[in-house]
Amino acid sequence: MIRKTALFFFALLAFSFASQSIDLIEYYGDGCPHCVRTTGLLVNDLSKVYNLSIEGKEIYFSPINNQEMLNLYIRFGLDPTKGGVPTILVDNKSLVVGEVSRDRWAEIFNYCENGECKEGVFTQTTFLPLGEQDISTELTLVVLIGAAFVDSLNPCTIAVMVMLLAVILRSKGKKQTLVAGLVFAFTVFVMYLFMGLGLLQAISSTELQNAFYAVVMIGALVLAILELRAYYQYRPGFFAVEMPMFLRPHAKKIMEGATSIPGVIIAAGACSLFLLPCSSGPYLMVLAMLSKSISLLTLSYLIAYNLIFILPMILITLVIYLGRVNTEDIHDLKEKYIREIHLFSGLILLALFLLMLGQQLHLL
Repeated sequence: MIRKTALFFFALLAFSFASQSIDLIEYYGDGCPHCVRTTGLLVNDLSKVYNLSIEGKEIYFSPINNQEMLNLYIRFGLDPTKGGVPTILVDNKSLVVGEVSRDRWAEIFNYCENGECKEGVFTQTTFLPLGEQDISTELTLVVLIGAAFVDSLNPCTIAVMVMLLAVILRSKGKKQTLVAGLVFAFTVFVMYLFMGLGLLQAISSTELQNAFYAVVMIGALVLAILELRAYYQYRPGFFAVEMPMFLRPHAKKIMEGATSIPGVIIAAGACSLFLLPCSSGPYLMVLAMLSKSISLLTLSYLIAYNLIFILPMILITLVIYLGRVNTEDIHDLKEKYIREIHLFSGLILLALFLLMLGQQLHLL
């Protein structure tokens, strides 16, 4: 009798260990396709094999949940500004970042079932022990600032802004020039921000992040070569580094018609499209990097990028309003240093290409 009782309790104890649940906290975002697939894999498939207890926390619309996730990044030695979804905490020991395969999940859960859940960060291809930082994402902010800086100094932006301010200054005076310049800059900011968000949504919904990244990385090299070539063999209106010559009369016509605030807004919207041939390269580089981890932080990155992009527009408006220089002076300076601008842009773009390439090689 005693033996049977002991065997019964031993079996009960073994069953309790076998059925011990693996606790998961899934940080997700509404509309994130990677999150939908991850949740479906966990709930509809892996929960039939493993005893999973899953708690979902949406971060896009919950600042509390978002901050909680970022605190986890700090705890696991990751840069919180690179946070993205899905991010899943496993038994309060392992952090799974991004969408991973079923085999990868099985590997993680097998550790936990055996009572040896690893402390650290799992991705699709690597495991980082607790405290080690994934250096593959450290340079994202550097790339963003560098690309935005190059974009903001491109000759297209300066030429369009000088064109507008010259028209307003002649017809309306300094006060209206100040208002028109700021309205123009703000409209371009909004246009570029929404174009970036739209492109990010399109990329994430079609799972083309890696392909888009590769294409843009190669494009960055091509643009760098074109910019460096423009320094040695400059030709006005060369496509991809300046506004093409056939577009310039149209841009000028639009600027000459912008003599009111509504006209300035319309002109800014139209010229945002004219600027694409010579300013889309750096922006696409940033979008390619951000497409791999879409979250609320992505929006803050895009806002920062576009604020840097419109900064020269604001500065030009202010110095003209204050009477420090006139539109002719700015135009002459642009023409005088046009080759140096292309050289500087080419060097920065080349450096950004090398950083993007280094990140890709690190992930291989």
